Amino acid sequence: MSKLRRADYTEHLAGKTIKRVHWNNDEKWRRLTLEFTDQTLCSFKFALAMDEEAELSEFVSGNPSKHRKLIPLPLVRQPIKPLV
Repeated sequence: MSKLRRADYTEHLAGKTIKRVHWNNDEKWRRLTLEFTDQTLCSFKFALAMDEEAELSEFVSGNPSKHRKLIPLPLVRQPIKPLV
């Protein structure tokens, strides 16, 4: 698996004509397969995971400024009060 955050596959795929596109969505992997008219395939396999990061920014004249990362606080469970 590539660890690149951004990748460019133009060198390998430029000029090819797509004949068919397949999407497989099984339990562990997601796969996008491109079938080309020259009888070649290109497939992308995705292992999806979630992560979060919150950031607060001010918008001054349409541009974000003074951005800072928000640190989450753990939730404290409140006791459940019986309905009377």
